[in-house]
Amino acid sequence: MTSITAYRKLVFMQNNLALALVAISIIIVERIVKFYITENIRIGESIPVIGNLLMITRTENIGAGFGILSGQNWLFIGAAILVFVLVIYFYPIIIYNKNLVFASAFIIGGTVGNMMDRLFFGHVIDFIDLSFWPTFNISDLALTIGTILLFIYMKNWQKPVDKELKYVPY
Repeated sequence: MTSITAYRKLVFMQNNLALALVAISIIIVERIVKFYITENIRIGESIPVIGNLLMITRTENIGAGFGILSGQNWLFIGAAILVFVLVIYFYPIIIYNKNLVFASAFIIGGTVGNMMDRLFFGHVIDFIDLSFWPTFNISDLALTIGTILLFIYMKNWQKPVDKELKYVPY
């Protein structure tokens, strides 16, 4: 086996592992936190963490950010499916770029977390309350981080790519 082939296999395995571990960690942490919150905090109840700046406030959101598109769960589930289709389609590019691997992992983790809420409860459970921003959750935070990482990648995508690391099925 040539050294470039061994290197490509190593990068492939490391990036797949990173993608899976980050996405699954986001989903597990959010499920645990949401279970605790739904079992111990009533809807609308707030628990101060850092004064009035950061509080844990349980809310139920039937829409998207800022409450837009309320009651359109089918639309959000369709958007989640589209995210998965895009990740699968672009997988040959994603898997050999660390920035895209982490962007995708955060986006997948956030998408699955919110989609699970919509499928199981018919709404998303939000609980992170910054006094100056609408209440959100870990999945929303992961989606935001993933989107920022994706924009950073896109800003730099005009730079030449190492053609030796393109995906080639084994």
